[in-house]
Amino acid sequence: MKESLVISQHFSLDSSIIDEDTTVIIGFSGYGSVGRLVANHLAEAFRVTSIGYWGPVSWFHNDRLEAPITVFKLDIKSNDPQEKFVLVTSRLNVPVVGIRALPDVFWKLLSQEILSWKAKRYIAIGGLREEIRNSSNDSWVALIPTTKYSEQFGVKRTFKDHLSIKGPIHYLLMESSAYSLATLVVLSYCNTFEADNEAALIALKELEKLFDLDLKSDKLNTFDSSFVEPDEMIFWEAEDDFEDFADEDDFDSFDEEYDEEYDEGEPLDFSSKKDDVISFDVYKEFHKKGDKLDKYK
Repeated sequence: MKESLVISQHFSLDSSIIDEDTTVIIGFSGYGSVGRLVANHLAEAFRVTSIGYWGPVSWFHNDRLEAPITVFKLDIKSNDPQEKFVLVTSRLNVPVVGIRALPDVFWKLLSQEILSWKAKRYIAIGGLREEIRNSSNDSWVALIPTTKYSEQFGVKRTFKDHLSIKGPIHYLLMESSAYSLATLVVLSYCNTFEADNEAALIALKELEKLFDLDLKSDKLNTFDSSFVEPDEMIFWEAEDDFEDFADEDDFDSFDEEYDEEYDEGEPLDFSSKKDDVISFDVYKEFHKKGDKLDKYK
């Protein structure tokens, strides 16, 4: 039963491709879909090679295999001749907030997987709700470097005190801070629940400053995913299959086994590439109770 009730957070990826000379750029869905829009712009505007995959569906685009979350080698050159770039992007709108959001434990495990690659640095892109912006503040971008990133690259925090952070960016930042990894979060103020191309362009221009590179920010290149099954359905259709043969006791029993085997208090194991798993009980509870949007306001 246990093998039937788990889903892997692990990428299909040879992580040895990523080394201490690699900068990893990360863009997921979220407020304004800013991270996803920026990352997908880079995937469309530059030559990329697919090297890693996650998700329940795949397809070919521009003669390369892709999945809902795809890892690309990004063909851009910085002033450092040794530096390489890898891009982690939600090609589809993988839910981060709202009633269809994947559970927090998924994003925590996925963040741990990404950070276990031992890259030179990590750059995560996301959005901030425009309504919390101080109108007297001219800046439309907020930066959150970890202490390690500030020490290595001299970037200071501009993200204000007493603002909350949710979703994968929260876990990337928390885990990076705990384990002294060089991670920078770039946030631009945006529409909350609608894709905001203007906010994505602002974040993209900020990346150009950070990297001292031309990232083709004159216009935003987008990825048309309309040929794929509706985004929400592909992440939840498997739940009905489990309803057929698993009752509440089955889920409760498995969750107890899971808690014993994967204690959240254990530190990250950067030497291991083992497959971590998450319980479908988490999906079941989230789908049944919903994830109230009020908590994000």
